Amino acid sequence: MNDSFSTNLPPFFPDLLDTMDQFYAISSNNPAFISKPGFQTAKALIRKPKLRILYVTFLRYPNTGGLAHYINHVKDGFSELDYHVDVLSPLSMSKEELEIHIPVQASKAKEFMSKRYGLVSEKIVKNTSFLTVFNAFLEKQNLKNYDIIHAQDLFAAYLLAHLNQKLHKPIFFTPHGHFTKSRIDFYKMQQGSLEEAYFTAIERAGIRGAFRIITISDSFHPRLKELGASNQQLRTVHTGVKVPSLRTSYSKATNKLVITCIARLGPRKGHEFFLQALSHLKQFEDYIEVWIVGDGVMRKHLEKIRSDLDLSFVTFFGKRHDVFDILQQSDIYVLPTLNDNLPLSIIEAMHAKQAIITCDCGGIPEIVTNRHSGLVCKPGNVAELKQALEELICNAEYRKTIANQAFEFATTHLTADVMIAKIQAVYEEWWKTNTKKENECDE
Repeated sequence: MNDSFSTNLPPFFPDLLDTMDQFYAISSNNPAFISKPGFQTAKALIRKPKLRILYVTFLRYPNTGGLAHYINHVKDGFSELDYHVDVLSPLSMSKEELEIHIPVQASKAKEFMSKRYGLVSEKIVKNTSFLTVFNAFLEKQNLKNYDIIHAQDLFAAYLLAHLNQKLHKPIFFTPHGHFTKSRIDFYKMQQGSLEEAYFTAIERAGIRGAFRIITISDSFHPRLKELGASNQQLRTVHTGVKVPSLRTSYSKATNKLVITCIARLGPRKGHEFFLQALSHLKQFEDYIEVWIVGDGVMRKHLEKIRSDLDLSFVTFFGKRHDVFDILQQSDIYVLPTLNDNLPLSIIEAMHAKQAIITCDCGGIPEIVTNRHSGLVCKPGNVAELKQALEELICNAEYRKTIANQAFEFATTHLTADVMIAKIQAVYEEWWKTNTKKENECDE
């Protein structure tokens, strides 16, 4: 272990310490952190034969889930276009940094908070220990060698905004969720708390430091504007995916009508309301099978609901890695989500020619048009879910029509190639913007 490590890194970034001091009305001389997008000579970039892109995430990539799929698609897509692409995440750090340095920082932060404020926030301690160690790791990675740096979450955006005071690079930012707001909405964080002030400060700083914020749906824009984003910063590029070719023939595991729901078994996904809706459709139990794919904290609770409601036609598959194969055996895809952004599972279901039932959340209405490429219900509305299910179970022709229309939209607008081309166009704004500025200066 580096003996100087525990004394080299402060427990908190100065601007976050200032935020906490303000919360407790403590007089502080911490320097204000005002981040602005960096500027680099655009002409130098244009002359480079092979541009270098770095994607940075504070989350544990490579993991499973939507973020990992997104990063994989952009990494592969730009690599195919002859860009040099790298990804950095906490899992890029050494075992010593993960298992020794972070706990050391956590102990320092706990002691500091206890002495200064008379209390300790475990959420803040956990976050600041990771932030400081990951920031020190990033400082050693020769970030100046990259032409474009693209943060994939608010914490990466925050750290890059700090580092960019010296780097002067084009920083791009793609948020994949509303961290603070989502935690308040689902009672994981208290409104008006120190945690809200702390994490909101991180969000604001990351937004200020981004040249462009590439959102996965327009639904992100109102919240980002509340946090200080400008219209000039915001660009929307819907997520696109690469999917296997549809099989012309497929031996189904059952002759019944298959309804699938593929999602993490958590409170946000609305599985309880889906099961309640199914309890009103027992007249179809000899003709349908319902496959619930995924795992999570709600599994035992949901299995008990299935038992209590006597839904013998519902099967829990657990976590699976053959999602597209499962979708090709399905007829109807249901995502009864209560709070979402742009679910990857819906995009995959559209590519698999599914008749989709989902809810009016986040960016879902931007890709699923009600009664055209799917049926969109109000979140948590059992009656609407029941009606939509009954309509698609009973009407094979309508089921086929909306499935085909969903497929047509997905193959036109929601492919990895389309997504990469649109992100590339946003990157190119950097050179256009700075080349114009350089020409104005030359004049």
